[in-house]
Amino acid sequence: MNNLNFNIMRKFRILIIGFILAIPLIFTSCKDDLADKNINPNTSSVMTYNAQFLYVQSSAHATYGQFVMSFYPCVTQQLAAIVLGTAPGDKYWTSEDNLGSMFTTAYTSTIKNVVDLIERTKDDPDLSNYYNIARIMKVYAFHELTDSWGDIPYSEAGRAYTDLNFYPVYDTQESIYMDFFSELNSAVPALDATKATYTSDSYYGGDIQQWKKLGYSLMLRLAMRIQKVKPDLAKQWVQTAIAGGVFTSNDDNQVFHHSQTGSPNQINNAMVGNFNRFRAAKTMVDMLKNTNDPRLNIFVEPYSGSVLEGLPNGLDATTISNPVNNPLGLSFNEFAYFNRTIMNDLSAPSISLNYSEMCFLQAEAVLRGWISGDATALYNEGVTASMKMWDIYSGITVPTDAEIEAYLTAHPFDGSLQMIGNQMYLTNWRSYIEGFSNWRRTGYPVLTPVNYPNNVTNGVMPRRIPYDGCGVINTGVLTNEANYEAAVARQGADTYTTRVWWDVAE
Repeated sequence: MNNLNFNIMRKFRILIIGFILAIPLIFTSCKDDLADKNINPNTSSVMTYNAQFLYVQSSAHATYGQFVMSFYPCVTQQLAAIVLGTAPGDKYWTSEDNLGSMFTTAYTSTIKNVVDLIERTKDDPDLSNYYNIARIMKVYAFHELTDSWGDIPYSEAGRAYTDLNFYPVYDTQESIYMDFFSELNSAVPALDATKATYTSDSYYGGDIQQWKKLGYSLMLRLAMRIQKVKPDLAKQWVQTAIAGGVFTSNDDNQVFHHSQTGSPNQINNAMVGNFNRFRAAKTMVDMLKNTNDPRLNIFVEPYSGSVLEGLPNGLDATTISNPVNNPLGLSFNEFAYFNRTIMNDLSAPSISLNYSEMCFLQAEAVLRGWISGDATALYNEGVTASMKMWDIYSGITVPTDAEIEAYLTAHPFDGSLQMIGNQMYLTNWRSYIEGFSNWRRTGYPVLTPVNYPNNVTNGVMPRRIPYDGCGVINTGVLTNEANYEAAVARQGADTYTTRVWWDVAE
């Protein structure tokens, strides 16, 4: 996609977002005896399909703010924090106000609305694209939740209005994943380019072929996720996804186009308002510096001066002064910061599933003998796509073909899963939830845990988010205690170190 067309599309979508998100979200009608008093003749009592779908997309990407940053990238050592309780992923502490916000917000906004949208469109053949795209979107929204918590309300979730079910069961993650594959395998082939579709779609403007690619790309991601626990089934769904057609270039990437006023980029919004909480982590910065990776200056820059050093994880205002931890004697503000060309723009887009990820997953599938292909060519294409995809951000200059070729020549693919995992880690910069999930799945990059005093894991790296103690208990557990207790009894202790179903130790 050329820059002119992209900018036109971006401005158009921003206008749409700003307009539609201002529409009142009215879902229930008034009682008959109060109808005349309570109905505004200038509004609709039912949200349009387009308005509701854009709201679903927007809310699905609104969780990528400080709450997410405080845990996922700090655990995987892409970010580091100097604050204490509000950044639990950096020091393995408990935060009462951060992590639960994603859980509760997702269920009360994204999940509630996508389930409602599916119900509203499922019985009308003319609305089949609306229905099936919503089903794909539902899988996308739920997979981030189950990958974070494990067993969660799924089959009965979001149905309080339609079924009067206020106490949904916590489904097993295995059953949720099996339904993911069933839903995608049914919804994606049913998409029909001859029928009406969402015009409000921020990803693709309702392009059916692009949604088919997104659906199969999501299937590929999920199939690789279960490779330890169900390798035969993983292989089957990998082959189905690739045969269906996954992303083939960066033009296919799942990109949400934010609006500065209607739906701002929450990563940037959090960083602009809380610059003193996070810095780029030493683990990631050193990985880029040690390999002369041209993405270094795309991802980070000095906060002040010219020194570009990552902040070690697990330090505080006292331990940062220890020369063993900080041999250069830098102050917190002198450690590497986000690239402000990207970060200061609250309308900067968000990249989710992307072409480089698809290349790396296919390279891995080749190494596992699940598909035929050239793993080296796929790896090289994945690196190239990862370095080029940042051109969607205004003002960013991506590496030239010569610079990418020089990087690949200096660091040729050795046929290892570790090199693929390390590249996925870099590709997932700013896709923090996926970065945490893929690190658990692959074990790469190899990370050294921190052991901050009085941490709640005894220095063991977190593997999931607890339901209890993270804000969730106040809104989602005490009101559904029996189902919560059943999930804990089945899955294991409600702690950071209990592994989800697909995350088995090797």
